[in-house]
This record gives sequence, C-alpha cells and structure tokens, in this order.
Amino acid sequence: MGSEMHDVMIISDDVVGEKMAGPGIRAWELARCLSRHFKVILAIPDYSYKSNKTDFFTDLSFDVVSYSLKIPSFIQSVAEKSRIILTQGFILSKFPGIKSLPVHLICDLYVPFPLENLFVHKAKIPDLKDREFIHHNDLRVFNEQLIYGDHFLCASQRQKDLFIGSLMSLNRVNPQILDSSPSLEDLISVVPFGISGEDAADVESKVVRKRFPQIKEDDILLLWGGVLSNWFDPVTLIKAFRDALEVKQNLKLFFLSTKHANPLTPPFEMAREAVRISDELNLTGSHVFFNEDWVAYSQRGAYFRDADIGVSIHKTHFETYFAFRTRILDYLKHGLPIICTEGDYFAELVEREKLGIIVGSERRDELKNAIVTLASDSGLRTEIRVRIEKIREYFDWERVTEPLVRYCRKVLAGEIKKKSLPSRKDIAFICSLRRESFLKKTAKKYIWLLFQRLPLSSGAKIRRLFKFMS
Repeated sequence: MGSEMHDVMIISDDVVGEKMAGPGIRAWELARCLSRHFKVILAIPDYSYKSNKTDFFTDLSFDVVSYSLKIPSFIQSVAEKSRIILTQGFILSKFPGIKSLPVHLICDLYVPFPLENLFVHKAKIPDLKDREFIHHNDLRVFNEQLIYGDHFLCASQRQKDLFIGSLMSLNRVNPQILDSSPSLEDLISVVPFGISGEDAADVESKVVRKRFPQIKEDDILLLWGGVLSNWFDPVTLIKAFRDALEVKQNLKLFFLSTKHANPLTPPFEMAREAVRISDELNLTGSHVFFNEDWVAYSQRGAYFRDADIGVSIHKTHFETYFAFRTRILDYLKHGLPIICTEGDYFAELVEREKLGIIVGSERRDELKNAIVTLASDSGLRTEIRVRIEKIREYFDWERVTEPLVRYCRKVLAGEIKKKSLPSRKDIAFICSLRRESFLKKTAKKYIWLLFQRLPLSSGAKIRRLFKFMS
C-alpha cells in the first residue's frame, strides 16, 4: 500500500482502531468520507489497539498503514506518493520532513491543544517555569502548522475566529490570499465533528443495567459519555447528584471511562478525584458507577441507548469558549436529553434548540434542579427527543465534510496552488524580533510623517528603496 499513489493521505496523531478517542475517530471518519470521492490512505500509530476477534480493519474503502516514530522514513515515503496530506496534533513536529514535500498540506486544528494542555499540566506540574517551557513548545508546534499549512480545518465558527486571528499574526492572511479568496474559504474550512450511522455490530441492549444489576429497569440513568479530563467538573456533578437523590431516589449515574483510549496518555487527576468524592459520599457501587476500560467504537452505542439523560459539566475558563465537546454528539445521535454547563458551542445549541437544560458553572443547586426536572418529567424528555431528531442530520459526517471534499476537488483539479509561505525574515519583522540600527530608528521617526502625506504608491516605493519595511 505504501508504494501506491494516493490523492489524500491522512495521518492520525492518536490511536485508531476498535478503541479510540476523538482525534482517532475524526481521522477514521474523514478517511471514510473522503474515500467516497478520492483514493485515500490513513496512517495510524503502531500502538493502536487491534484485536483478532473483530474485522475492524477489513473491507475498507481506503488503505490503512501503521507507522512508527522510530522509522520516519516510512511516513516520508508514503507522503511523497500523495498529492494532499492531512495532519493533526503534533504530526509535523514528529515528521518534519513532510514540510519540505511539494504536496498540499491541510492541518486539522479542531483540537486546540495549546489551550487544553494549559489545564492538563496545571494539575500535573507544580513548577511554573516547567509549565511555561511546555507551553512554549506547544505554541511552537502549533505555529509551525500555521506557517506551513496550505489549508486549515476547525470545528466551529468560534474556532475559526480564533484561528484566523492566529493566522493573521503570522502573515497567513495577506494580500495574496485575499486576492484569490476574499472570504478565506481557500484558507480555512469549518468541518465540525460528525455523527455516524449505527454500526451493524452494535445491537446489544441494556448493557449498563446488565453489567450493574444495582441499576433497575425503572431507574433514570444519567450518562457521562467520555473520559474525565482535567478541564471537566465531575465533582460538582456528583455532589449535585447526591442532592438530587434526596428528592428522587431512582437515579443512577454512569461514567463511561476513567481512562483514555491512548495507552500513552497518563491518567487524569480529575478522574481520580471523581472516584474519591463518590467514595466519600458512599455513592460508588450503589448509585454512581465508573467504567475503567475504554469502550470499543462499534459497541459504545449500546451504552448510550441504555441511558435516559446525557451530562457534560465543566468549569468556565478560556478553553471552554473554544471547545467542541464531542460527547454531546453521541447524546444527539442517541436522542438523549442533555444537561450541560453554559459557555461552550454546544451549550448555545442546546439552549437555542431546547435540547435539554443549561446550568451555570459550579452551580450545584442549578444542576440538582436540572437533574430532578428532567428525571421527573418523561413527557419533557420525549419532547426533547423529537427536537433532537430534527437537529441530528446537520451533523451527519457526510454533510459536515462537504467543505473539505470541495476543497480537495479544487486542489486535485489544479484550481488551487500551494500558497506562498511567510519567510523567516517576514516573521521576524512582524514580531519585531529584528534589531534596528540607530540610523533606521531616526529615519522612521522623522520621515514617517512625510510618508503619510504622500500617495500610497509613492510611499510604498520609498519604503522599499530604503528597506524600512524589509
């Protein structure tokens, strides 16, 4: 497979297989959708989870190869035989040779990892200088994508605004791109995370209640449909849930996973804290349940179908505004009324379309009341499911990837050329990193007013002549 020519190569920075989290799922679904139109190859880490018991990697419409960080030449050889390369995360940093290839580079920025890692490392690393060093490296990796990418993907209009600001600061929004694409559609596309159809193998029912007989048939089951990352707030949820039990006793709360699908990802402190608080309140095993292992992609639907309400609770901070909580899409896919915290993209959607109840950050009483309200009113839950049916189609993977498909078609047809990248000299000037001589500072000080009085064309010629702006 590595020796064949491909229209599009997608390189996942996270594990892909039966057990995978958001980045891996996104790479997998993008490969599936793009392969309907182009010849696609998906490269996945060699530590991805594979099992001989399933046929996850058989009968695919795209090729799959496994890469190792120890053998960068393999990725390089496959990339050389591709016309478009789509990367995510730290891939360019891991395989810097890709930057020099004469291929069209698309960088998927849907996970703004410099923002996420600010919160990940705050709990893990006590020394501020160490955290600053890590943050600087994250920014270096992120800006490297902005400098070398020909096109960029994001998950929402909020993210698009953020990234356009970042691109402008590095001179990627410039006269050249505006001449060819005034709307910037040739520079950045909004491609949200999507919803896939039911997997044929996903037919099991009542899986949570079978695993935990303590959860009765008439209990109202609240589901936390993902890992407990450090930027979430399961502690407030568990405390509010305890309060709600005093009003309505047939409530149960299930956390889908306390571990990440990627074996290289260290444990999250927030997951341990959630278990500790649940134990402290004597809820674990009777009303609150934790699933330690990651649920296989083809099987997780059974867990969502067994639930009555989906929950996603976080604290309000900088990461929140630009986040795209993919677990909410699983709630929409399976028609679950939603309780979530205000401030992010999906909170706006839930509130606007009346898909559940929005609560304030760390508002324990509000959260308790929301739980009691939804759990007590089956008619309200039914009404919400009807509204969800109308919204769900807007997040179909085939639909959300349409901008990416259009862009790839234009690239492969020769309608879009590789963009001119900013030079180190340009970036140094833009960021005011170059030292100026005394003569140049003096000239700027006294001649600037003269430039303001001249016609634009004349002023530009003089600036070039004296190399004031170079």
